[in-house]
Amino acid sequence: MNIENPMILNNWHDRLTEPETQKDFFGDEVTPVDDYVIDSAEDEVILRENLERYLKEHLGFEFKNEQ
Repeated sequence: MNIENPMILNNWHDRLTEPETQKDFFGDEVTPVDDYVIDSAEDEVILRENLERYLKEHLGFEFKNEQ
């Protein structure tokens, strides 16, 4: 009797069968537990950890501290 592994037969790790992972503006993976913002004008998702970088590099914001 020859038993095949169903994970191999079904090609479990084929990109066509795996759910699409969402990426933020910088290409980082966004998971359901991540904090993120949406720039609706640009239709972009940005992880909260990348928000300052996005504001500086993409929108030209300048951060200043008057101390």
